[in-house]
Amino acid sequence: MALTDDEKKKLIEDALAMIEERGGVAALHEDLAEFRQLWIRMSQEHPRLLEKHPNKWVAMGKGGAMVIADSRDAALDAIEDKGIPREKAVVDFLDTDPPILIL
Repeated sequence: MALTDDEKKKLIEDALAMIEERGGVAALHEDLAEFRQLWIRMSQEHPRLLEKHPNKWVAMGKGGAMVIADSRDAALDAIEDKGIPREKAVVDFLDTDPPILIL
């Protein structure tokens, strides 16, 4: 089903409003850059963490905050306890038997 011009306009207006609610385009770019740096760090630490904490959840936040937990929710709760909002943390499962992906 194709959208009408009015529906398209409304979607664009809603998207722009959400961007502004979150501080504007510059703030979104900053958040994405922070997330990218955290994900790079998580990727670098992954082999060591996997060896030390197999089949656990890890949450990492800006400034070096890191927690290891048995569940995703427990990891997110623990990172929040350290003052890092859930949406600002990178979370990963340290899977000792990851699925094989065929692309």
